[in-house]
Amino acid sequence: MKKLFLLFVALCAVPVMAQKITIEDPWIRAGAKDLNTGGFFVIKNNGDAADTLYQFESSIAEVNQVHETYQQGDMMGMRETKQIVIPAKSEFVFKPGSFHIMFIKLKKDIQNGTKQQFTLFFKQAGKIKVTAEVREMKKNQHKH
Repeated sequence: MKKLFLLFVALCAVPVMAQKITIEDPWIRAGAKDLNTGGFFVIKNNGDAADTLYQFESSIAEVNQVHETYQQGDMMGMRETKQIVIPAKSEFVFKPGSFHIMFIKLKKDIQNGTKQQFTLFFKQAGKIKVTAEVREMKKNQHKH
């Protein structure tokens, strides 16, 4: 009976842990089949410990990667990053011209006003499914 009670307590703790990480304002830039586009959002870590984003998946692209934008001299570029640590009681912003998720080789057109799903994977919080609105990037949005 004691083992059953402990199992029940452990299972009840899982959803609470997932709520420590929340995803706010998720959106994806509109894009055409066979091309690439980006996804943006804010990760809020309300927990008392850091967590790490290490992967994301979607069914809308052939390849899904977490990217960072970097500057080398006068040139700007993008590269894959394998993990992002979100410290406790903080937020991490994915925005144009900075960190973002990259949908490489879209399987179909994704148009403004539609909704698309993707899944983020965290070391502590586990899988978090996200539904994002597809919209155009506003002028100068990358500066915010």
